[in-house]
Amino acid sequence: MSAQNRKLVGFWGIRLHQFLSFSSFFQKVHSEGGEWAFFPGCSMIGYDQELVELTYSWLLKLNPQMGIVSSCCAYPTSGLNDMQKFNVYQTQLGNKLKSAGIRKLVVCCPNCTKSLENLEDVDVISIWQFLDEHPCIFKTDEGITYVLHDPCPTRNYPEIQATFRRVMERGGVTWQEYNSNRRRAICCGKIKMLMMIYPEKGKELLMKRLSESQNRNILTYCFSCVDSFRKAGCNSVHGLDLIFRRPDEIRSGAICDVINIWKNRWKLSRKLSGKDIHKH
Repeated sequence: MSAQNRKLVGFWGIRLHQFLSFSSFFQKVHSEGGEWAFFPGCSMIGYDQELVELTYSWLLKLNPQMGIVSSCCAYPTSGLNDMQKFNVYQTQLGNKLKSAGIRKLVVCCPNCTKSLENLEDVDVISIWQFLDEHPCIFKTDEGITYVLHDPCPTRNYPEIQATFRRVMERGGVTWQEYNSNRRRAICCGKIKMLMMIYPEKGKELLMKRLSESQNRNILTYCFSCVDSFRKAGCNSVHGLDLIFRRPDEIRSGAICDVINIWKNRWKLSRKLSGKDIHKH
């Protein structure tokens, strides 16, 4: 396939993703009667729907009025530089949140964090801030030393980078640092949907990141980054995997299997339609 055709396929793939994500079936806002809601994001839901439920169950123990939102943040549309459509999607999401009385979102995805900050009258809090303030007891005994990858959207969020490290340290996780970390973090190749539209350029960024260390056990806090590294043959894990999953339960292999992604999203949306998500 030519580069131009790959670009077109990627472009329309993103359009279809956004059309489905903002459909009435996949965009669910479930309230438990309070101002707070958990916003896992498309990547986390597609990665492991059960991990979403495990994380949400923990949040519910802290706040029984914690709702959950299965919507997309519209970041893929901004990656296409279609800001008019991005604003339409964000307005739609903002109206749904307002109708449900939700004013505060606990967010997992770094890209979602950036996108959702555009919403009016909505406070966005990182899941790592919650985990830092309300320590969740976990202990890793894998004997693995990871190399820690800061997702590029967190370059201007040093507090998220710091809280993630504190949470991992409490759990006994050991890691090395890339030379380019924190504010100088190198992208995994997916910035602005690059892997979808210009895969060669995305892979160049990915290889540049991997060239900084021979360690292929990679720890990060972005599910899209987990996927990029796994596709390159790395053993990459998300911090929430280490907290809420046993080592033998952590999903292996690449996560961007389109069928499984939408199957996981369908499962969560169906549960939210039946309002039995909290019964996990």
